[in-house]
Amino acid sequence: MEYENHNIWNKVKDKLVTDSVFHDTEIQANKLGTLVMFLSGVLLAVIFILNKIGIFQLNSEVVSAPLIRGMIEAGAVTILCIIFRFDRWWLKYLLVVAMTLVYASMDGIFTHKAAIIMAIPVIFSSRYFSRKITIFTAILCTGTFIASAAWGAVWGLFDLNIVSLEEGTQMVSHGRYLDSAVLDTGFDRKSIIGDALLFNYLPKWMIFSVIALISINIARRGRSMVLRQHEQDMADARIESELELARKIQADMLVNEFPAFPDLKSFDIYASMTPAREVGGDFYDFFLTDKDHLCLVIADVSGKGIPAAMFMSGAMAFIKGSVLPGKTPREILADVNDRLCEHNKDGMFVTAWLGILDLRTGKLQAANAGHEYPIFRNADGKFEKIKDKHGFVLGGMSGSVYTGYELDMTPGSTLFLYTDGLLEAQNTEQKFLGLDNTLSELNTDPEAYPAEILNRMKHRVDEFTNGEVQFDDLTMLCLKYFGDEER
Repeated sequence: MEYENHNIWNKVKDKLVTDSVFHDTEIQANKLGTLVMFLSGVLLAVIFILNKIGIFQLNSEVVSAPLIRGMIEAGAVTILCIIFRFDRWWLKYLLVVAMTLVYASMDGIFTHKAAIIMAIPVIFSSRYFSRKITIFTAILCTGTFIASAAWGAVWGLFDLNIVSLEEGTQMVSHGRYLDSAVLDTGFDRKSIIGDALLFNYLPKWMIFSVIALISINIARRGRSMVLRQHEQDMADARIESELELARKIQADMLVNEFPAFPDLKSFDIYASMTPAREVGGDFYDFFLTDKDHLCLVIADVSGKGIPAAMFMSGAMAFIKGSVLPGKTPREILADVNDRLCEHNKDGMFVTAWLGILDLRTGKLQAANAGHEYPIFRNADGKFEKIKDKHGFVLGGMSGSVYTGYELDMTPGSTLFLYTDGLLEAQNTEQKFLGLDNTLSELNTDPEAYPAEILNRMKHRVDEFTNGEVQFDDLTMLCLKYFGDEER
């Protein structure tokens, strides 16, 4: 019983979803049908006027009735659709029936063209992406078509009906009913009408049948495509929502509140990370290992997107867990490398620069695992690249050894760290920003504070790329050391 109730609920839910998906499609189809009806009414009005003034050589008494009837039907349906703003479930059936009747009226003007004209409602009905509605329209048009032919064969007027007699026959009076007109000629009525149905109506009916079958198939395939697109849109929306959540989680993992250490006056620090996608593989971190030592990290995971972000979170955890009082940067990187190699089946890796600053003396111990060269400025000097010795990337090979080195930061010194997304920022001419442009921008105001330096550098990148798509994450970290001096 529970299983049956579950199936019933699923069917109801699927119908609600389907109705919702095709609601906008139905309104658009109703608008299209209304436009077709309006234009058909205008066409009938033009034919009516031209016939009255004698440009069309048609029998006014014969064509006036179907023209007027068609104009009334087209106008009434157009007004109804506009009044209800194209948003009623029954409007589609009204439009289909009205089209069929209007084009049946036009068949009285354009002799035995019904099979071709009747294809218009069938083609239109496929726009609802409903096989049932298209089949209903095809059956309705077929019935109207057959009824029109049968009625015209007996009661139609000779001028406008399916029968054409031999030229030169003078025995038929135009405007008379077909049945009596044919009898007056002495021809075999059944033979004439049979030939007309066989050679005039049947070929056109075959064309109509092909068009109807194609339209029914279009309706079926269109419905499937719309449903698949809806499912894809829903899946994309879920992915977008999950990526947005991942982006927020990643942003919360990074230090993003500044000033980060408002009670410490010996340095100023600022950092930023702009992912190329919703989430990125770059990361930075800084934290106190004790009251006198500050650890600085900047890293770049191979790849982009979710895989890089997940590997990034693991690398961050390993680095933070390996930083212990007394351990040097090269020892920390060696430890992190071995731990990453143990859990790295996909062959991903991380480039990283890690430094530990003694806040009392300004001595900076550092090590580089395949990362970009740091940029350093002594007090009263200019920013310059520090060509340190690169070790192998983290996670690339177990047992790798890293070389440590030291920098002396005097009061007023500034350290600038970055990922390759900075130097490899491309403009519309596919040229890189490069190291020279980076140094030039840094040296525009070398004594500026870290936040101003990073904001100015980001503006320089945006100006250089000029809207070009960013292919790599852009991460920067800047530290200015004051020592015992006042800021």
